[in-house]
Amino acid sequence: MRSCKHGSASMKERKMHINKKIIFLIILQFSILYGANKYPIILIHGFLGWGKEELGEFNYWGGKNNIEQYLRDKGYEVYSVSLGPISSSYDCAVETFYQIKGGQLDYGQAHAEKYGVTQKPEGVVYPGLYPEWDADHPVHILGYSFGGVTSRRLLQLLTNAIPKDSTGTPEESYFLREKLSGWVSSITTMSAPHNGATLSNIVVDLVPFTDNLLPLADLISSKYYDFNLKQWDITKKEDESIIEYLSRLRNHPAWKTKNSVAWDSSVQGARELNNELIIDPNVYYFSFSTVASVLDETTGYHKPADFINRANYPLGWMIGRTKVDMGNGEKTDKSWFKNDGTVNTISMVRPFTGENGPEPLKQFLPAEPIEKGIWNFMGEYATDHKGFVGIFINDQKKIDEMMIRFESQAQLLYSLP
Repeated sequence: MRSCKHGSASMKERKMHINKKIIFLIILQFSILYGANKYPIILIHGFLGWGKEELGEFNYWGGKNNIEQYLRDKGYEVYSVSLGPISSSYDCAVETFYQIKGGQLDYGQAHAEKYGVTQKPEGVVYPGLYPEWDADHPVHILGYSFGGVTSRRLLQLLTNAIPKDSTGTPEESYFLREKLSGWVSSITTMSAPHNGATLSNIVVDLVPFTDNLLPLADLISSKYYDFNLKQWDITKKEDESIIEYLSRLRNHPAWKTKNSVAWDSSVQGARELNNELIIDPNVYYFSFSTVASVLDETTGYHKPADFINRANYPLGWMIGRTKVDMGNGEKTDKSWFKNDGTVNTISMVRPFTGENGPEPLKQFLPAEPIEKGIWNFMGEYATDHKGFVGIFINDQKKIDEMMIRFESQAQLLYSLP
């Protein structure tokens, strides 16, 4: 009898869940038809990402498939940016602004002087993917992996006036000089290291100098895969001798900079960022997490799941058993072991380190209203890091699930008030 009652209860729960989904889909479709929130969706890639003109027909967004084109075919206005694949969240955010809005790339005087970069790299002028972008024509930002951190950094730079010196003199750049509130309707992050990735710390500890390889990366940059590091002025000048060039390269500030993805994606670097990147009460926030590890009951560690990509297997193994310094006198605990082969799953849900503490969070439920200024958690998905965007995925069922996932999120964004 008990098993029958249990089965009956489970059946009722399933029916209620299905009914909620049906109600949500009806509301969603009505909102899409009559809502005014059909703003463009901007896709921001992560670490070692690339643009549409690179790597031939192999897409960052979809691998052998094309998520951006798929969404466009479904009627959504979508654009993707191409940023420095190993650049800092600041540099990536500035590049994102100018690629969307258009104009001469300008990192700002204060940033240029602090890190020794070129403020306005010569010849780097963008026509603009969406020149109309302003408070009356906002956008939805969707950042994958480190692109999620870049998304939050972009919002911070938009909504704050950045002075160029200690006297408070405003920057020359309109982007950095003005408080541009209302330009972003929502931020969606997928598998993002909001609190850093212990892998960044592990790699630097195991292989010293890997956090300071910007000069070498620029030397091997090409049209096929561009590291977009023109701001560092690393390449040899025409009137420069080999000896002069090597001397300049040896003393280049890029060797020991914190203006890079290596620092921003570390647990300590992310902690510093979280002191600055405060949640905006006027913006909708959504987060997705991924996992490709399983708990080993005998050791308490996490080991790679059977479905993880082979390239991620050793990385997932190290993440699943290594504690690192958090920069506050403490180390990460066992809750950080769970991972997707690249990023700790706990770090993807919302920012929680830094002096501001955990940002507000709620589980997304289809039948409940969506609030601004709070992280709406969209759920945890069993896939490795790259698999979430279709890289190295050949299974058609998984590809279909990926496309539906992105389309569902696009529908949700278009339904927002």
